[in-house]
Amino acid sequence: METGRKPNSLVFGKIKQTLDHAYSYVIFEKATGSTDEDDFQEIFDAISRLKLGIFEWKIHYDKANRIALLVVKVDPDRTDKILQEFLNIGTPRDITFYSYGSRIEV
Repeated sequence: METGRKPNSLVFGKIKQTLDHAYSYVIFEKATGSTDEDDFQEIFDAISRLKLGIFEWKIHYDKANRIALLVVKVDPDRTDKILQEFLNIGTPRDITFYSYGSRIEV
């Protein structure tokens, strides 16, 4: 995983505009030529194996950059645990993930 990497996709910007601030999201990005769910099978397997409660998911495709973005909506109270679990099991080298959620003001 590259530290400090920022998404470079117009589709990513559009996705961010549709996110519900009451939830958190983990977004997985993968270079691919298709919108096939099989491209994210390892992620779906990990979510199933770890019994991570998710509310919904959707795959978006950026044709210009040939990348697929899997957007997973999660409980905001579990984001840190979910990210920690993915760091523990490791993600495939060809997948980058981002976390989005509301900031808690202290």
